[in-house]
Amino acid sequence: MSQDIYQQRYLSEKKVREELELLLEAKTLELETLKNNLNNTIKTKTKEALSSSNLAKTQFLANMSHEIRTPLTAIIGFAQILRHEKPSPSEQDKYLDIITTNGRHLTNLVAEILDLAQIDSQNLTLKNKRFNLVQLLTELQAVHFVAAQSKSLSLDFDVAQGIPEWIVSDPDRLKQVLHNLLSNAIKFTDHGGITFQVCANWQSYTLTFVVTDTGTGISAEQQEHIFDSFKQADSSVTRKNGGTGLGLSIAKSIVKLMGGQLNVESVPNQGSQFTATIKSNKMEGRAHLLPLFPNPMSASEFIQAPALSGEVLLVEDVPVNQQLISHHIKQTGANVVLAENGLQGIEMAMSKEFCVVLMDIQMPVLDGKEALKGLLQLGYSRPIYALTANVMQEDKDEYKQLGFNGVLHKPLELNHLFEVLSQHLPPSNEVAEHPAELALNKTINDIIKPKFLSSLQDHNPQLKLFNEQQEYARIADILHIIKGNAGTFGYDILTETADLALTLIRSNNAQDASIPVQSVITQIDTILQNETIRG
Repeated sequence: MSQDIYQQRYLSEKKVREELELLLEAKTLELETLKNNLNNTIKTKTKEALSSSNLAKTQFLANMSHEIRTPLTAIIGFAQILRHEKPSPSEQDKYLDIITTNGRHLTNLVAEILDLAQIDSQNLTLKNKRFNLVQLLTELQAVHFVAAQSKSLSLDFDVAQGIPEWIVSDPDRLKQVLHNLLSNAIKFTDHGGITFQVCANWQSYTLTFVVTDTGTGISAEQQEHIFDSFKQADSSVTRKNGGTGLGLSIAKSIVKLMGGQLNVESVPNQGSQFTATIKSNKMEGRAHLLPLFPNPMSASEFIQAPALSGEVLLVEDVPVNQQLISHHIKQTGANVVLAENGLQGIEMAMSKEFCVVLMDIQMPVLDGKEALKGLLQLGYSRPIYALTANVMQEDKDEYKQLGFNGVLHKPLELNHLFEVLSQHLPPSNEVAEHPAELALNKTINDIIKPKFLSSLQDHNPQLKLFNEQQEYARIADILHIIKGNAGTFGYDILTETADLALTLIRSNNAQDASIPVQSVITQIDTILQNETIRG
């Protein structure tokens, strides 16, 4: 009897086990099918995504090709007219203006491409410094007022009272972001106007910039891709207005580096609003009035030279820099003694008592860093400042570690120069003769600028030859000089382009520097032609 019970229990358990095995087999088959379906779905989606990405890049490259070929067509076409048809002087001026404008447009395209490459490789960095925010906003206002006026649009700057006059951030990158937002607002608005608002939060050191327009607007679907690198909101609008589609992508990356965000709200056919927030490392002074165009002069454009006495040793090998820096030092009433290389600098410093030494970094015979080491080994105790166009944070850290007392940037920031001189030179009872103007004064324009232009005439054939031969070390030496000088004479784009090329060479991306080097060459040719025509 018990045997029958066990037999029945065994058969029952066996049946259950068989049913479970069948169920498990069915579920395993079902899971395998789901897995295969999922893999197929992933492959399909990946393929679609890659296809979409490739299509976006193909469209971007086609658009970029158009953007580059359009100004090139104008440049080559009008250059050929100038060469073969010998137009009248007035027509020559008109054609040269067209060539110059299109050349600058090409320079901006190259700069955007280089920015995108730096963003993709995570090499885009900020150059933070203390600067006058009110002056930056006033300059933006003056530039875009003209652009808005040309389309019969209103441009209102609504700046909250009490924004900081001085902040610590990257002024060039901030200007790049705001310029892009204002340019787009004007570009995509045909009727009405644009409002630019600025406010500050002093507790969180946050600045907010809002650009609102009454333009074409952006659909919700288009807004999802508006900050993508290779996509634009609407290709038909792109064809009408031009542009590479990189500006907003780059702007968003820059704002993120600045600790903030860039957002958009828009309604088709009603307009758009872009809001950028950034963090400032420091905020000083409360501004109560933003100067209005067409009187965009800021009180900070004129800096009174302090009245000082004593002697300064200037160790600098470039004649233009020698004259320019000496000119500003002499405005204080101090005397300047020149040394043309680091070895001469050591000999003069040890033979005479100076209040301060200003030491260029890149020089023949003995460079500034080696000269500093030599002076410190000889027990020299007077302050020595690095005078250089190399002002990346790693450069400044190196100068401090070597023993320099500080760094003076090229082109010169006069307020910083006078601050350093005032720290180390005794005051004088005599009043300084002239205020030091940030704009080019008559002395600089008549005496020093011609020598700068002469140096450009010498540098340009060398740049062309070295660029063909890919001798990047020699190119870097010339670019360093141009970068330190050009901005002083109003050639800011030349300074920025030389800086881009120099950065690429020094970051072991020399092959990528060929295009910006060629842009430097082209800009120099244009500058020399324009100055010859004026002369």
